[in-house]
Amino acid sequence: MDDVDGSHRASFRSSLLVALGWYATVIAAALLGTSGIPTAPDRDCSAMFSCLTAQEQLGLLALVGAPFLAGLLVITLALTGLLARRLPSSILAGTLSVLGSLAVAAVAGAAWQAAR
Repeated sequence: MDDVDGSHRASFRSSLLVALGWYATVIAAALLGTSGIPTAPDRDCSAMFSCLTAQEQLGLLALVGAPFLAGLLVITLALTGLLARRLPSSILAGTLSVLGSLAVAAVAGAAWQAAR
């Protein structure tokens, strides 16, 4: 029936597509979640970046988040290469590579915070 061969390995391409799908899902959910939040009628615009339009907020987020996302993608690419060789499932390899890259980013952030 469903015999899993010991030599069967996950496809690197499929695993990477699964990982990119997770990133796209999270980004889309965040954009949809913030688009439904109404703005307060009485906003105090004295603070920096407090009265940005939605388009300006998206541009600022892309400017700040692009290096972070690029770092996550590099780590994900490396982890996907390692995990796709050892795991039989592309879905599992892609998901674990995303979780692993988020764990590396969390540890790096904690180390940076502790060094401050």
